[in-house]
Amino acid sequence: MILKLFLPVFATILIGLSDFYPSPPSGPCDSPFVGGHTGAPGESSCTGCHGGNANIGPGSLQLELSDTTMLYTPGEIIDATVTLRQSGRDKFGFVGLALKDENNSTIGTFTIDDFIRTRTFSDGPRHYVSHTPCGADATPPDSLSWTFHWQAPATNVGNITLYLAGLAANHNHGLSGDDTYTLAVHFLPDSIASGIGNLAPPDHLHIWPNPVLDFIHVEINGAAEESPGYQAEIWSTNGLLIRSISLLQNKISIADLQAGIYLLRVYERDKELLGQSFFVKQ
Repeated sequence: MILKLFLPVFATILIGLSDFYPSPPSGPCDSPFVGGHTGAPGESSCTGCHGGNANIGPGSLQLELSDTTMLYTPGEIIDATVTLRQSGRDKFGFVGLALKDENNSTIGTFTIDDFIRTRTFSDGPRHYVSHTPCGADATPPDSLSWTFHWQAPATNVGNITLYLAGLAANHNHGLSGDDTYTLAVHFLPDSIASGIGNLAPPDHLHIWPNPVLDFIHVEINGAAEESPGYQAEIWSTNGLLIRSISLLQNKISIADLQAGIYLLRVYERDKELLGQSFFVKQ
């Protein structure tokens, strides 16, 4: 499973949400709307129909975002690209759902530009973005991408999570032998920055993987492979300094941290802030 956030991909105003999700025109690219398979709380992933376990296949589910701070500003529109990769497969699909962490209710608004390959729809109280049947074929095979937009709510509603599930199908016209992949991407209100300090541009700092289980790998633009004298800080989202360490290697152990969202800041020897990025500890 790979989540790729570029450094140098969701739902909006709660009133009248159903008006933003009209039924698309019927035709060869339409099919019944079936939600409930993003892996979000109260839902299965694609494994609910296709069986097996998620994230054990040889492929990857990747998300690229136009805003990599992992902070949302009320009303902000974030561009997203979802990419599924698996060698030898020529049939792919995805579905996404954005929920407010406080009560797991739909939040924000999905919009699309490509009405042939992607669609938005509602299933019960939840609102989704997904591929269409016409957007599932990969020619050439091995990978497929889709784009969409997500507009943040008009006010700060606390933490928001985007849930994504993708399927790399073997095209046997059945439900067996397919591989499912999932991602959960966490967005925080930009107001949390006031408790941590001014956010620096992320251009000089690249971290991976994200989400992370044991080690964060750190790349600083222009720095040598070893970075003696650099200082790293890990902050909680409520502005508490959790850890301050010397960055002697380009990786940091975070295995002992509790699951949650943290901010990594890296400083030069003179305490100049080189960059910072949020990460999710699984």
